[in-house]
Amino acid sequence: MFPLEVRSVHFVRICGAAMALATLVTTVAFAGTPALVPLPRQMQTSPGVFMLCPTQSPSAAPGHPGVEIFTDPISQPTGNYLAEQLFKSTGWQFAVAVTNGSLVISNAILLTTADADTNLGTEGYELTVTTNSAVIRAPATAGIFYGVQSLLQLLPPQIFSPLPVTNVAWTIPCVDIDDQPQFPWRGAMLDCARHFFSKQDIKRLLDAMAALKLNTFHWHLTDDQGWRLEITNYPALTTNSAWRAGMDYSLNPRASDATNAAGQYGGFYTQADAREIVAYAQQLHITVVPEIEIPCHATAALAAYPQFGCGNAVTNYQMDYPHINYGVDLFSPGSPGTMAFFQDVISEVISIFPGQYIHLGGDEVISSTDKQWNTYSYDTNQMLAVGIMPSGNASIVAYQHWLSTNLAAFVQSKGRTMIGWTEFENGGIVPGAALMDWEPGGSSEAVPTAEAGQNVIMSPDTFCYVNYEEITNLNFEPPFIVGSSAQFSSVSNLYSFQPIPAGLPAQYNSRILGAQCNLWTEYVPSFENVMFKMFPRACALAEVTWTPAASQNYSDFTNRLAVFEQRLAQMQINYDRETIPQIGAWSPPQIQTLPTPLQFDITTNLAGAGEIDVSFSATSGTNALNIAWAALLENGTEIDRDTHAGFAQTNSVAAATTNATIYVLRLPVRHSGATYQINASVQGNGGTNSAGNVYLPNWD
Repeated sequence: MFPLEVRSVHFVRICGAAMALATLVTTVAFAGTPALVPLPRQMQTSPGVFMLCPTQSPSAAPGHPGVEIFTDPISQPTGNYLAEQLFKSTGWQFAVAVTNGSLVISNAILLTTADADTNLGTEGYELTVTTNSAVIRAPATAGIFYGVQSLLQLLPPQIFSPLPVTNVAWTIPCVDIDDQPQFPWRGAMLDCARHFFSKQDIKRLLDAMAALKLNTFHWHLTDDQGWRLEITNYPALTTNSAWRAGMDYSLNPRASDATNAAGQYGGFYTQADAREIVAYAQQLHITVVPEIEIPCHATAALAAYPQFGCGNAVTNYQMDYPHINYGVDLFSPGSPGTMAFFQDVISEVISIFPGQYIHLGGDEVISSTDKQWNTYSYDTNQMLAVGIMPSGNASIVAYQHWLSTNLAAFVQSKGRTMIGWTEFENGGIVPGAALMDWEPGGSSEAVPTAEAGQNVIMSPDTFCYVNYEEITNLNFEPPFIVGSSAQFSSVSNLYSFQPIPAGLPAQYNSRILGAQCNLWTEYVPSFENVMFKMFPRACALAEVTWTPAASQNYSDFTNRLAVFEQRLAQMQINYDRETIPQIGAWSPPQIQTLPTPLQFDITTNLAGAGEIDVSFSATSGTNALNIAWAALLENGTEIDRDTHAGFAQTNSVAAATTNATIYVLRLPVRHSGATYQINASVQGNGGTNSAGNVYLPNWD
């Protein structure tokens, strides 16, 4: 990432606004208020701009002194970060100089905690840009870092490019910003249990979160479909339970390369990997909150250690959504060794993750499935020992509350705090634990928990679940969870969310730590799909949790979001553009009831090598279009083919939300001057009355 030592390379000069950069062209100019996301608490603009230019630039004034980024000692890592970010896109090296006292600067950037307004708190900052200086002042290093994020957003969007960009005037508008967040918890959750994403992928997500001043990464590491974190005392959790036979969820297996030498799907993070992620996140002022699911969603763990279950043999833990009566996914707290297992795992997790909070799941202990506690002798004996009569759903609720209370006490004995999903409080508030409320509406449990003096993080699925489709046009959306209470969550819907629950007395507002968006990945097999789902909705979440509610305005936000999406594009983030390129169509005259070829030229659609997704979407007709395969041709020669039975049919959610219409092809090298074509083999199902469009979606 960025260096930890002071740079000693050649200086970059920073030129005043009067020294025009005649040879540079501004490709994006701010009109009116700078397009910062999230919107600062207070911001005033002034005439003029602050310009960056390199040493010995033709535009530099004769005798102009060389300058550096100045920092106080505690802000030096952020100064190094800023220099590195500027170097990536401008190609200019910035030296970082450390000063031990207050400094009056001219033609320079200063990052300092000296003389800061302590009322700004640990994450607030002041940023003042004039025609000859930029000063970021904050009480703590997190505020310095967030001031740098605002400074970067004040530059043209190309500043976020990972490679040098030419013909850009690197100008910063003159502003005076006084800023601090509304909530201390501004987060995003990624489920890596259903589908595995590399540590490089996780770092890319963290980079994007940092640009939005999001400060909490909730890492869902275990579930029925996989266990992703190395636990040295229980090695089979990863040697066995990190892998399964296939991708599942009826998804195209070509959409991910997370396979081992034996062809199994999955993967895991070593403890060294996890510590590397934690350290990387810390440099971005992001706290990693790990989640280990207890007591439900335990099928993968029990495949490795069945003695901790309720006596059910686990021979195959590949599970498709929804969670319905798995029957083998429940830990048995009363079985010999299970509580020791929990404590051993939690202790290792705590040794890896230094943050205050450890998430232990607690959701979806379903009475129809989990009455096995009422019939399994080890658990009935344990219930009786703690005064619970094992009969009916009430005993299940009480038994889970007993377990949660014990887990929370153990975590507290380690100096940390347990978090649980809404259902872990079904039997009552768990002392010393925080609540993460995900259920629709997000207030039934949050209000009494906050009133009891315990902390709450809001993430109701009706607003915050970004695994749901973003727009209602299924042609432009990748597969998503079907059958849930809320299948649609637009940017505007998330932006309308207010984390403080209705009905909560104002004196308890501080108990609402903030909110996060959650991405469950049953139908998200690739990291490009992760980013498509997460952005731009995470931008809305960032503003909801940072900007004062009175300053939030959706129309204004969308204007600024249009510029931020240019930043996402520069960062090479595969965000949802709410439209996809159409490469062709089919109609009844082209269709037969025997296999028939369709051909589409895509030469002008390809910018470079990589994955090419082809999607078939029926628009009319009484017959389905059956698809046997799709292939990629270069200069008439086939170079890749995806063969699987698919179909496209009007008004078919199954077709629009599964592997049925999506074909994954790969182009190793994009040759200049070559022509490229998609060929497909199709036929009408029982007739030829079918019409539709063919797209190149950017989902994966």
